[in-house]
Amino acid sequence: MADQAFIAGANFLLLVLFARWLTAGDYGAVSIGLSVFLLAANFHNALLLEPMSVLGPRRFREKLGGYFRAALMAHALLAGLLAAFVLSASAVLWSAAPPLAGALAGLSLSTPAMLSFWVLRRMCYVTGDPASALAGSSAVLTASLAGAALVWARHWQSPAAIFLISACAALAGAAVLAWRLRGRIAARSAGDPLLREVAGSHWSYARWMMGVCVTYWLANSALPALLGLTAGFAGAGELRVVENLAAPVLQTTTAFSLLLLPWVSEQVEARGAAFLAGFQRKAMALGLVSMGGYLGVVLLFRQELLSLFPLTRGHELAAGLVPLVALATLIRGVSDLSVSTALKAAARPDAHFWASLVSAILVLTAGYMLTSSRGVTGAAITMLLSNLAQALVLAAFFADLTLRGRTKSYAAVD
Repeated sequence: MADQAFIAGANFLLLVLFARWLTAGDYGAVSIGLSVFLLAANFHNALLLEPMSVLGPRRFREKLGGYFRAALMAHALLAGLLAAFVLSASAVLWSAAPPLAGALAGLSLSTPAMLSFWVLRRMCYVTGDPASALAGSSAVLTASLAGAALVWARHWQSPAAIFLISACAALAGAAVLAWRLRGRIAARSAGDPLLREVAGSHWSYARWMMGVCVTYWLANSALPALLGLTAGFAGAGELRVVENLAAPVLQTTTAFSLLLLPWVSEQVEARGAAFLAGFQRKAMALGLVSMGGYLGVVLLFRQELLSLFPLTRGHELAAGLVPLVALATLIRGVSDLSVSTALKAAARPDAHFWASLVSAILVLTAGYMLTSSRGVTGAAITMLLSNLAQALVLAAFFADLTLRGRTKSYAAVD
């Protein structure tokens, strides 16, 4: 929790400060840039991070050193390709949308740095060492504070600056993690897996998740881009400010999921699908109490919180968005912590594909109409409907899994 709090704190700090420093249009460009980063990160997560949490404790437990080295080689190739894609998008948009192009240029540097930090941090959780992850996140938070202070002192505020700060902070955190993991990564054993073996194992799991990459992004992260097309960059910026207030909920969900997924995966392997019913009930209760409590405070003090941002100061519309975004966040957070974690541990990525596909179709149809006709309010309503649709589909798959006691072997874990 401390590790995730430091990462959430660094991200929240930068988003809050730049929301105060930038114009609505420039902050909208930042929001769309973050949306593009999440699309790239989804591919990286599907091909590397998600399989690592499931396969590491199962298939490669006795030869983690060789497994980690092969995973790092795959990461270097994938991160380079994703950064090149983002840089190409920046070049294409340079004349048509300079603020967005600048944000993407900074993002092309931030992407490989952030993904490197993420893959090393995930290794800490696979080995059951969140204390090392905390050391890395401490470096990220410290570097983020220093970077923000430098940008403010030198008056370098721009859409690109937030991503450049993130890049430097991520590199600092990755350096700390690489040092702490050096013994585990260097460890050798008989029959260490090679890149080809690891790639094949990951692809067996990720072939479903590759479909999820696009559909999940459309369902959960495409709204800023859609809003920018229909209501302008300023609308995307205003929605992002409201989302920032609820963001700690999803950061908390990520923290618990990082810690729980390898353990739940081991329990499913040892005890079968019957274990998941009890886990799901406890995780759902924990999520409702903790996340509901935080979001209740946000709702109660939403006027005071929004007054901190010039973009939304005095805007009654923004205050009206908070209940919609809070409810959408609660649904997603509870679902991610309980049924989503259970289905991932049971090697059922097909469930996430169908859930995100249904939600993506909803965003592209009803979402487009709502954002075109109602602007930011329509986007918030779309977010709520999208998260609800995903949660219901995942719940249906989970009910089938627990009632029939079936798990599938997409992850090549037999």
